[in-house]
Amino acid sequence: MRAIVTRPGAGRAWIAELPEPALDADDEVLVQILRVGVCGTDRHVMQRDFSGGRGLPAGDDYLVVGHEAVGRVLRVGPGVRCLRPGDLVVPTVRRGCPTCPACDAGQSDLCFTGNIRERGIVGLHGFLAEQIVDREENLIPVPPELATIGPLVESLCTPEKALRRIGNARAHLPVGGELNGVERALVTGSGPIAQLAVMALRLRGIATWQLARQPQDGPAAELAQRVRATYVSLREVDLDQPQARLGAFDAIVEATGAAEMSVLMIGLLARNGVVDLVGGPSERHPVLIQAASLGGMVGKNLTVLGSVNANAADWQAAVRDLTAMHRTFDGVAADLITHTFGLDDVDRAFDRVPGQIKAVVEVTGD
Repeated sequence: MRAIVTRPGAGRAWIAELPEPALDADDEVLVQILRVGVCGTDRHVMQRDFSGGRGLPAGDDYLVVGHEAVGRVLRVGPGVRCLRPGDLVVPTVRRGCPTCPACDAGQSDLCFTGNIRERGIVGLHGFLAEQIVDREENLIPVPPELATIGPLVESLCTPEKALRRIGNARAHLPVGGELNGVERALVTGSGPIAQLAVMALRLRGIATWQLARQPQDGPAAELAQRVRATYVSLREVDLDQPQARLGAFDAIVEATGAAEMSVLMIGLLARNGVVDLVGGPSERHPVLIQAASLGGMVGKNLTVLGSVNANAADWQAAVRDLTAMHRTFDGVAADLITHTFGLDDVDRAFDRVPGQIKAVVEVTGD
């Protein structure tokens, strides 16, 4: 079968012919991959030089890339309980370590040791192949209507975890609602995670603002308008007095990964507000934090969270919400996929191009 592979540090990916996978355990499932999303993590894996081959699957000198997939079940082992041939599924990404209580409880997103493996990222082959095998517990069923936009489930599970944790952080407040009194929310950034976070908040009926670098007449603003969110270009905001333009927010999802933006968000929180950082800064440089910001955290009972990956419940919530978005927002979810490539387009599929939100590689089609 054909697959797209790389070696960490190679800086590129290429097509390889690999043996077709086989079912080796009773609870395993053979899946025909339909399409796979491309994201910055894939490019990072290609560029990063893992010393001594760290990050490669045991016994192999290459890595099949891709971790945002949707596929169709071809065959199941005798111990598979729920999935049947023909079912549509999305495979989860992270596999837990063998030693910590979080991973033992199925919460590998909260792993205490950090010794996790992730398909297509570190230690395990990914999904940009014509077929894969995985255990039933790692496959999330999705309805047929998500066959085209299924790769977005992986992107959406991050905002789902962020919203869950924001709700948890406000659970002590004497207010009701799914997010415990969140009435005004802000999302920063204009990538797929940010766009999906805006849609998830609007799906819950929460007044939502989006703050990003794109101009006021750009594609992010158009998508925000279509889901009745308010888009504000960063160039319109006085960064010394951001509340003058934006007001204060009960909840913020910071999805840019810019350290300066993370600091700025503290000053935009209302009393009892929560900010969840889902885009961790990768660069190393000092960032100025005003002492008044730290004082405000105390005086206003603020909470700053950081969220990575997601658990099975978040993946299931992402399937439910993406289905609801597909039905409610008249094509907005589908329009997040701006570029589509085939396996033979490997030399172009991982390039960032102007106007791109989400690129998808068609593997075997429907």
